[in-house]
Amino acid sequence: MKSSEYIKWIMAQPQDGFSLHLVNEDHINIESSHADGEIQIYHLECDIVEMRLTSTATHENFFFLHFELKDEDHAKGLFREMMDSLKKHENRKTLRVLLSCTSGLTTSFFASKLAEAAATLSLDYQFEAVEYAKLYETGFDYNVILLAPQIGYQYKKAKEIFADQTVISIPAAIFASYDAGEMISLIQSEEKKKRAEKEDIAIAEVMRDIDLNAGMFVINVTQDTNTSRYLQRLYEAGKVIHTEEVIKEKNALEDVLDILDTALRSLRKNFHVDAVSISVPGHLRVSDVVNKIDYDQLADQLSEHCGLPVYVHHNTAAVAYGYYAQQGKYDIVSYHSQPRGAYFGGQGCVYRGMPIDGMHQLGGELGPLFRDRWPEYEVSNDVPAPEIVKQVLVSALVAHISMIAPEVILIRSELTPDMNEIREELKKYMDEENIPDLIHVRDIREYALLGTLLYGMRKYKSSVRKLVRSVQAENN
Repeated sequence: MKSSEYIKWIMAQPQDGFSLHLVNEDHINIESSHADGEIQIYHLECDIVEMRLTSTATHENFFFLHFELKDEDHAKGLFREMMDSLKKHENRKTLRVLLSCTSGLTTSFFASKLAEAAATLSLDYQFEAVEYAKLYETGFDYNVILLAPQIGYQYKKAKEIFADQTVISIPAAIFASYDAGEMISLIQSEEKKKRAEKEDIAIAEVMRDIDLNAGMFVINVTQDTNTSRYLQRLYEAGKVIHTEEVIKEKNALEDVLDILDTALRSLRKNFHVDAVSISVPGHLRVSDVVNKIDYDQLADQLSEHCGLPVYVHHNTAAVAYGYYAQQGKYDIVSYHSQPRGAYFGGQGCVYRGMPIDGMHQLGGELGPLFRDRWPEYEVSNDVPAPEIVKQVLVSALVAHISMIAPEVILIRSELTPDMNEIREELKKYMDEENIPDLIHVRDIREYALLGTLLYGMRKYKSSVRKLVRSVQAENN
């Protein structure tokens, strides 16, 4: 498909709730009440399309990718997915605030007062109320969480679970008098503090000691409800050369192919790349159909596509491997991932330096373990409540500890951040001295990238050794 035809087709699409502005023949700006974005075409060896949507509330990208403009259906499909993401963010005003109390009645009244005050001040705020029992099902769609004084004791738990949101315990004096002006001032003050917080993500120290002269391009795919993140990084002789991230709603094999066609191709112009290492979930979408991964088959397919050795691994195993490599305390390390919005999670394990992924790399796929026990969860479209997540998580940990007996388990589970609570549940099934250290983690990016690199290194070195032995045998 020609770039001019693609731009013309985009500009001809219905503009419902957003507007498209043609900057030039290769550039379109997108405007809406809650986000802005752009579509830019770069004419390199081939035509590369960049798509971006940025929230005006958080100034963060919620859709960002590059792809090669070659297949018409694929290109049009990505534009439609981009617009779907934009529409799903349509109700996300400049600031969405959720008030919560035991019943939701008193906070509903206060929410209406706050909405009136915000309108008077010409603030683009949206206020809603919910009973505490439903807070964890709905709260992730809001920017600010306000807890009424009667549930102020839940502040610590809510703050841990809603780590990306601003959580405020409403002062009793403000709540009792329904002082909307003071409450809005407090919201603005706390939001300013939240935006000022910066998290420094360091490259794992172990990178300094990695003995790798090869260039390795690494991709890690992580899935949560309505968000897929494709981390990509180029390592050369153990040094980080380039890091980028693609953000979409769905995970799809086509997105991995796009990264290989754009980012990898661009990097190979200036850097030597010997191999590609990719870690993915147990399922990927292919042409709108969710398929179970055959890792070896996928590796062969991707290798043929990009003309380099490609190694594919399970993403939970990669996180466990990455954490193991950058510490020296534990010999047996496990990782449990409970994606937000999912009933069943996945696990990875490293036993004395060797990752345990099993036949067809199915080690750690927990779906088969729970489908018979909780068949209703597999078909449910509801967001699981914290108590259900805790129940499933504890069952998975009991089974894992019984089989592997790790020394530490990293747990990524936003709805169950209290590891002391999980430990108390485990004590119902085993002696306390047999319970491993439990570490709650939120940001697993560096572990995932490092583990994916190490997996690729191990397989690349093995293939090189086999090639050397084969050549030596022929010469003899």
